[in-house]
Amino acid sequence: MKKIISLLLSLLMLWGCQTSTNEVKLNKHVTLSFFYIETCSECRAFKKNVIPLLEKTFGDQLTINQYDLDDSNTLEVYDQVIDSLEYFDEELYGKGPFVVLDGYFALIGYDGYDDDLILDIERAVNGEELGYELEGLRFLYKES
Repeated sequence: MKKIISLLLSLLMLWGCQTSTNEVKLNKHVTLSFFYIETCSECRAFKKNVIPLLEKTFGDQLTINQYDLDDSNTLEVYDQVIDSLEYFDEELYGKGPFVVLDGYFALIGYDGYDDDLILDIERAVNGEELGYELEGLRFLYKES
């Protein structure tokens, strides 16, 4: 009986010491802008799968703004972002999904990179080197 009680107490203590892997702490509050096209299947997948995951992972540390690229009011914001990026490929202009972590990087397209995006957001905000996994999709901001 003592062994069973000891085992149960040990399990409870171990369970209580675990931290949630779903929550990520950032050094500061950041903004992510999501530019989408309503008819784009990748955009819809990002909106359905990634936006809720980001909200759950970062909570109130991350503000997510969504912009419809078919809305003419969006173009001014979109153009400001494009102008602030290094080496943006103009052939990609107006394509979606286009995801921007304000002041850090932008990504074009979506192919299920959820975990890599979360890691890169955390790395960027905390001043760490970004991962190599999203290099082909990523544009960095110009240095001031």
